[in-house]
Amino acid sequence: MSVRRMTTRDSRRTASTLSSRLLRPKDSIGSEKLGDQPFVAGRPFALGMVVRFGWGLADQLLSSATNFLLALLVARTVGARDLGAFSVAYATFTFSLGAVRAIAAELLVVRHSAVSVDEWREGVTRSAGTALMAGIVVGAGSLIAGASVGEPFRSVLLIVGLSLPFLLVQDVWRFAFFARGRGSAAFLNDVVWTVAMFAAFALLRYYNVSSVVSLTLGWAGSGCLAAIVGAFQLKLLPSRPLAAVRWLRHHREIAQRFLAEFVVSTGVSTLTLFAIGIIAGLDDVGRLRAGEIALGPLSVLFTGAGMVATAEGVRLLRESPRRLVHGCRWLSLALTAGVVAWGGVILLVPRNIGELVLRANWDAASGLLPPLLIALIGYALSFGAWTGLRSLAAARRSLHARCIEGSLTFSLGVAGAYLGGATGVAWGYALTGCLRSLNAWWHFSRALGDHESRPGPDRPPETTLAPRG
Repeated sequence: MSVRRMTTRDSRRTASTLSSRLLRPKDSIGSEKLGDQPFVAGRPFALGMVVRFGWGLADQLLSSATNFLLALLVARTVGARDLGAFSVAYATFTFSLGAVRAIAAELLVVRHSAVSVDEWREGVTRSAGTALMAGIVVGAGSLIAGASVGEPFRSVLLIVGLSLPFLLVQDVWRFAFFARGRGSAAFLNDVVWTVAMFAAFALLRYYNVSSVVSLTLGWAGSGCLAAIVGAFQLKLLPSRPLAAVRWLRHHREIAQRFLAEFVVSTGVSTLTLFAIGIIAGLDDVGRLRAGEIALGPLSVLFTGAGMVATAEGVRLLRESPRRLVHGCRWLSLALTAGVVAWGGVILLVPRNIGELVLRANWDAASGLLPPLLIALIGYALSFGAWTGLRSLAAARRSLHARCIEGSLTFSLGVAGAYLGGATGVAWGYALTGCLRSLNAWWHFSRALGDHESRPGPDRPPETTLAPRG
């Protein structure tokens, strides 16, 4: 949508409601933010987008490095039983995080990345209220489960149950910042978590305390602190449960399907892994895992881009559907270039360096790298289309495409395991990557056609806020 330049008071009065919202120069935090004015073509816009993607990548690098160091520190400090207790606690957190992102954080980005400041703030409070409510429910389940087991599981689950509402709200704050184009604020909030956590660990080491309970408390307590700091950064608090429920009901059509997508993706990955282990054996599962570790930096690239991409897509859609398509194509090409670049590095790396990183697993993984790279190239090519589907809020088509992709991943992965073990699985994934791209872009083109043929104003009725409650 183009916005004419207004020069007189009368012409400003006749501007559309959407244009007025987009042209508001400042938000209540006190500085000019994205979404208050329309994006325009040219170097400043392109440079701003690159900077925002840079903050997304930096934030994900920090998060991934912190998670890796946390796991390494716990593994080196405690025994096998205590490590198992921490793994259960962390798995509870990560699964809850994925589910809540689907119904709260992603919904916030899709619906509130190109709106007025007041609408964005209202969306943030209700998204955070949804996360808080979900955290209380899952946390209560953790407390109940902890009451029926022995130590150290009981204490670890108690800590997770009490801290989970804060940890889930902290993740919503991150997405709220990215939805407003303030990736630096999200990065700062994660820095608070990281610094506080390692300061707590240093204090524990100083006093020679090394139990899994104390380490879990240091990790979770630091996350709670980051959630509180985020509330001060935004000058917002989560909404009341009733308002969050009404918000979810108002967006239930896409919220339910976003959640279903998460369940399909997680379920297919888990089932495929178990099936490959049963058919090909744990040795081949280990070879695949070693190959994935070698290509691990690309996961950071994709996740970092995903933090920013949907919000940028929503804003491009406000300009015009054509700009959204153009942006999605360039996103896929840029990510594909990143995959090819890292693939060239990892394929040409000397054997002694590979063995230094993966030791004996390098020889097992090196033969799987070409097909796994092809699979990731297919994923990169499809990434723009998935971003476009999210930006259009085409939840029905997105879920349909995700189910097709899940079926391909499972069937070709299992068939590959039966025919050729780990090598067969890797080539099955490569074929899935090629078909995944065709599947995603076809659904995106159909969703774009649905959007352009939709009657009514530029902004569909379902994007408006639910009544206050």
